[in-house]
Amino acid sequence: MEKVYYAHLNETVYQHTLANGLQVYMIPKNDFHKVFATFTTHYGSFDQSFISPKTGKKVNQPEGIAHFLEHKMFSMPDKTDAFETLSKFGVNANAYTNFDRTSYLFSGTKNIESALTYLLDFVQTPYFTVKSVKKEQGIIAEELRMYADYPNQRLFYGLLQNLYQKHPIHVEIGGTVESIHKITAKKLYDAYETFYHPSNMEVVLVGNFDPEAMVQLIEDNQSKKGYSKQDPIQRFMPKEPKAIRTSHAEIEMPVVMPKLGLGVKLTPSSGKEALKKDIALAILMDMYFSNSTKNYQQLLQSRLINESFEYTSIEEENAFTMAFFGDTVDPTLLKSRLTQMILALKRQKHDPVVFERHKKSTLGSFVMSLNSLESISMGFTNYLANGVSMFEVPEIIESITLKDIQAIAKDIQPKRISSFVVMPAKAQKASV
Repeated sequence: MEKVYYAHLNETVYQHTLANGLQVYMIPKNDFHKVFATFTTHYGSFDQSFISPKTGKKVNQPEGIAHFLEHKMFSMPDKTDAFETLSKFGVNANAYTNFDRTSYLFSGTKNIESALTYLLDFVQTPYFTVKSVKKEQGIIAEELRMYADYPNQRLFYGLLQNLYQKHPIHVEIGGTVESIHKITAKKLYDAYETFYHPSNMEVVLVGNFDPEAMVQLIEDNQSKKGYSKQDPIQRFMPKEPKAIRTSHAEIEMPVVMPKLGLGVKLTPSSGKEALKKDIALAILMDMYFSNSTKNYQQLLQSRLINESFEYTSIEEENAFTMAFFGDTVDPTLLKSRLTQMILALKRQKHDPVVFERHKKSTLGSFVMSLNSLESISMGFTNYLANGVSMFEVPEIIESITLKDIQAIAKDIQPKRISSFVVMPAKAQKASV
């Protein structure tokens, strides 16, 4: 077992790769009482097209199948529900699917060894039948219809659909009502056998435990399951054009005030460089759009924004986006003002003092996040997707310079800016 000590943060990571390829990361935090455990597969909503390791043939699957599979994993062959069984150990259990991974997790202070053994066992016990898949289609369809009624959800994906032509980032993680009805038990097994192989998965433990005892428990558990070696998975991602799909679109929904989403499609990178650019973009936006800035105060005083105004970066494989969201009385004027402010960043002579202040603030927020086991666990898994240990992040933040900020700003092109608006429904406005 490899042990890496990060002296600047006083954090230690134990890392071990099992014979079946499973990666185990353990971060002891002996001043906490709790343990936070995740079992993650590198399989998310982006993974719709791949080569089956079993047949060697290309497989194309329906949108939303990774999320569907996550739902189905809790149904056990003995008709029990894995979520309920985990709860009987006295731990809090959950699961989630995002663009590039699916995680099953629990946190608790007692019965950790039993709960961890069960977590490993239930995630490695697929059980899908024609009847249970049909039942789940009804449940998830209701979930998707509920999300379709959320204006902020429509705003977020509406903007991504404007910006991206082929990249699956513009498709909701849960898929569509139509796409999930194409999912079958066979397709679920095809996905499971490809992406839930231990060589595509990792266990992350954070909290109060004995690393030697835990890795032995995991070794013993996995050695009984007879996994054969699997080569790296070959995945296919559509090539995304540089151009956006459309510069503007809008829909009507039952909202009180119009909602504006404004986004910029930027040039993506990969691995550590992508993470560095993502942090640099976050610093750039803090420098010019946080609530102490001139831009924010101008928009607030002109009543074009309120406390709902927010900005974010979205960095995923082959996609990099700068985005703004907020309620506004005049989406056309807010779009115009925000666009002017964003384009002005290209010509801006950035203040080194302001830059250093926001860089320190970013570093401080990161260090604060280390006070939470959940933040460490989630963050560690998230940064692994970029091939980076979480405890290397301070070094990456320190390495960001004004040139990095300028490079991001220069990447902002007028023809790659798009807006999406949710307007109050006409019938609703007429009745007011």
